[in-house]
Amino acid sequence: MTDDGDEWTEGGGLAHAIRARSGVILGVVGLAAWIALVWFMFGDVL
Repeated sequence: MTDDGDEWTEGGGLAHAIRARSGVILGVVGLAAWIALVWFMFGDVL
């Protein structure tokens, strides 16, 4: 069974990998930004 509605789910290359893992990439970037924010705000007491 295939879903023909998502044209970007098939294929290869860098663009396909980024689209397929966009949630993971966004989560990792957000987590890194949050850790950096906490580090810069409270780095002197940590």
